[in-house]
Amino acid sequence: MDSELEKAKKYFETNVSVGEILAVRELKSLGIREPEKVIAKLIEMGVIEKGEGCYNLVRNSQKK
Repeated sequence: MDSELEKAKKYFETNVSVGEILAVRELKSLGIREPEKVIAKLIEMGVIEKGEGCYNLVRNSQKK
């Protein structure tokens, strides 16, 4: 899952704000098998936050 987390972090660094449905689809296309779990982990880590129908990169995130 670590390599999937890294792929997802890079995705959100490139796509600072992206809709929920699009994010899941695009992460799947990048080879992430369970994007919902990876997204939940990134939220838990403070890398991204969930807005209304979207995910946003947290600007002051600590790299973990």
